[in-house]
Amino acid sequence: MNFTESGLPKHQLVEDAFDYSRLNAQNNQKEALKSFQQQIEMIHNQNLLMLDMEKDAGDMKDDEYKRNKQALERMRDDQLKMGPALITRELENMFEKRRVGPAKIAAANADNATPELVAAIMLIDCVRSPVDYKNVSAKFGEGVAGLIAEVVHIDAYPSERDVNLSKASGDAKRAYQSLLITSLDQIVDQIARAAKENPGQKIMFPPGQEEQIYNDIKNLWGNDKKLDAKFLAAFNKASDSAGSPYKLEVDNAGALELVKGSVKAGPGVKPPKPKGPDGGIGGDVF
Repeated sequence: MNFTESGLPKHQLVEDAFDYSRLNAQNNQKEALKSFQQQIEMIHNQNLLMLDMEKDAGDMKDDEYKRNKQALERMRDDQLKMGPALITRELENMFEKRRVGPAKIAAANADNATPELVAAIMLIDCVRSPVDYKNVSAKFGEGVAGLIAEVVHIDAYPSERDVNLSKASGDAKRAYQSLLITSLDQIVDQIARAAKENPGQKIMFPPGQEEQIYNDIKNLWGNDKKLDAKFLAAFNKASDSAGSPYKLEVDNAGALELVKGSVKAGPGVKPPKPKGPDGGIGGDVF
């Protein structure tokens, strides 16, 4: 995907952020490839150990053992050869879904989607260290870097999460809400793929996840009416796909309610461990 194909608004700041974020994602290839190779070698060694145990138990003749060992080695070598192309494809896919995706949601749905907001959303995963922050600040300005810092800070201290969400600036809330919407859309896509590949498989929300999402969105609700409407639709669609009993509804006063069946969920219900959008904020995980 190049910038003209991305569907993002045409603005130099947005285009520069797109290019910077894409290069940053591609630079993760070495680390991701090393992890992939380690996994392949670990699986190969486990298979080889099982083969050795079978031979030592007297259940396999020498010539059969040799053939099976060679087959395992060929399989390992073939998988290792596929690694670079596979990693490149997956990193590009992650870039499009986790970086460009939420930026497009903000651009298309926010009441006031400034170029700074759209750029910052694409750059959040580029900031993993103070040096990363300085580099982004130098290239894109303190406004964009400060917005990224706000969003990253929300998840930095779980015990202060509610306070950080409620005190965040309007654009930080828009960015975070766009990330939440993206994670909900990805749940729907994941369930749809699983249904095709394995119709018997059932994907559900982790226990307490609906309540956690509700507790998060309560602190963002009312900041941006268009994003609120987008989030409401995304949550209920994901809930339907996952077979969850929970739905979000808006009462006559405009307040958001989490409803289980026909009964409102208890206020302030939280799971043991707070969690933000899938994969976290502030760095890709391969």
